[in-house]
Amino acid sequence: MTEINLDEIKLKELLKTAIVEVLKEQKEVFSDLLAEIIEDIALEKAIK
Repeated sequence: MTEINLDEIKLKELLKTAIVEVLKEQKEVFSDLLAEIIEDIALEKAIK
């Protein structure tokens, strides 16, 4: 049972590391996407 927990922890760490690397490599893409999301939310609130 302990081995399963260790494997889950390792898997979580690997996944976290992979996501961070992708975010760093594609920083401009994610930045543009986040800006669009914020603009859409602001526009929606302005319309209400």
